Amino acid sequence: MTQTVPLLCVLAAALVGCSTAPPASLVLSDRATGTRYVGAVVRSGETSATASIEINGVLFSGMFDPSNGNAVAILVGTGGDFLHCVFHFDPRMRTGDGECLRAGARRFDVTLSN
Repeated sequence: MTQTVPLLCVLAAALVGCSTAPPASLVLSDRATGTRYVGAVVRSGETSATASIEINGVLFSGMFDPSNGNAVAILVGTGGDFLHCVFHFDPRMRTGDGECLRAGARRFDVTLSN
């Protein structure tokens, strides 16, 4: 019995680790230039996710609620810049699309994929 308990603990820890989904890919495409930027969306619970992406040396990140399908996220960048993003997100498929607006009226098409 004493050998079974550590084995069960290791098995339980492995299963919990396996149940965590890998990050979804976040792709922004600049409408003016066509330049693509790739980031990630990481779920941190049923009603919380963090999006992060680097654009021209500026790292943007912020949290949003993916559970209702339509999400609004404000991604704050280093130096005070920000992205205001509105998109549809399917939490089961971990996919979606929409758009982001950066200060200075730069617009990006957004694609989220598994």
